Amino acid sequence: MKYCFHALVYAGLALGQSATTEFATDLNGRRVESTQYRSSDGDRAELTQSINGRRVPLQRTETKVLTEQPTHRVTETIVRRYDATGQLASTERTVSDEQKSAGRSTMQATVYRSDTNGRLLESERRTMEAQTQGGTTTTDVTIARTGMSGSWETAEKRQVVTVTEGDRTRETETVARPAQGKLTFTEVAREVKESAKSGTSTIANTEHYELDYVGKMSLIRQETATTTKQGDGSEVTELNLYAPSIYGVPREGQPSPKLREQQVIVRKENAGVVNETTTVRRPTLADPNRLGEPSVISNLACTGKCQGPLKP
Repeated sequence: MKYCFHALVYAGLALGQSATTEFATDLNGRRVESTQYRSSDGDRAELTQSINGRRVPLQRTETKVLTEQPTHRVTETIVRRYDATGQLASTERTVSDEQKSAGRSTMQATVYRSDTNGRLLESERRTMEAQTQGGTTTTDVTIARTGMSGSWETAEKRQVVTVTEGDRTRETETVARPAQGKLTFTEVAREVKESAKSGTSTIANTEHYELDYVGKMSLIRQETATTTKQGDGSEVTELNLYAPSIYGVPREGQPSPKLREQQVIVRKENAGVVNETTTVRRPTLADPNRLGEPSVISNLACTGKCQGPLKP
């Protein structure tokens, strides 16, 4: 759902260099490389192995700073996506112009996307205004696209309100799109994130809302995560995913959220390599109230500057 201000301003910008390898288990039970993620001062690349065994790109992101001043910054971000054989499939170019003043930021972003002939055509315009007062930051985002007549029309409005009080943060993002007649906007989605620190642990809760079949905002997904730093320097995160129904069981009426999946993510560093292993447990169809045995779904190894998520 995220289209937030900072993600658009700094898309593709990375500090330092890092290389992450994702491992998978083949049919013979062997641990083999599946995907690589590389970043270097604003450039990122995602590579995988093609059917003929070659390492081919899935996506490459390049970011250039065109203007750098204390209150004015212009960046160009180019994203190239490739097919399974490594052939270029599409290109997207975003030019972002950000201006800053006391307690306020504004940004104009223009997005160009390639057509079937490879030509880059202007396809989207984004305007973002962020204002901070005390511990509250409000960001308004307007997204315009060309309509049936060929003229530019507002296709979406977003607002992100972030409130910080000590070690607690609450962020609410709402999404509104044109209603019938395009004269008014109706809220169609909402995301509420809360996080708090307590000692060596960080507790985060995220709720996702969308319009249901009767036109009311309804909770469709919820995530709770508790991250704890261990005495040996490692981090353990327990992530619980809730939804109206579990996998393989149809949803009925307006049920209360059910635990659909529990992930345990263990992250530790050894000899300059950060390893992150994710295991998952899901309810069984025989007993939806009981979690099954854990299984590994992700194994990552990162070298270099490995702050934040290892996998984009």
